[in-house]
Amino acid sequence: MNTAAETINAYGTSAEIAFIDDLARKPQAAMLLSNYVAAAQKRVSWGAINREHVIEYASLMLGNAQAAAKTSTRVARAA
Repeated sequence: MNTAAETINAYGTSAEIAFIDDLARKPQAAMLLSNYVAAAQKRVSWGAINREHVIEYASLMLGNAQAAAKTSTRVARAA
């Protein structure tokens, strides 16, 4: 049985994924996600967060953001 303090302090993989999703929705997503991935490589304390899953997910979202940035640049040039 979890105490109220444990529930309040519970921060795991799903919360970190939600944070990454929030970064990915920002206009400067590629830069933010790139910085996140670089910092994650240096992060020591992961607690209840699945490090490999989160870094893989952030890298995937970074690739998507970079592709979206290239696409929008091409569309703007064509217009």
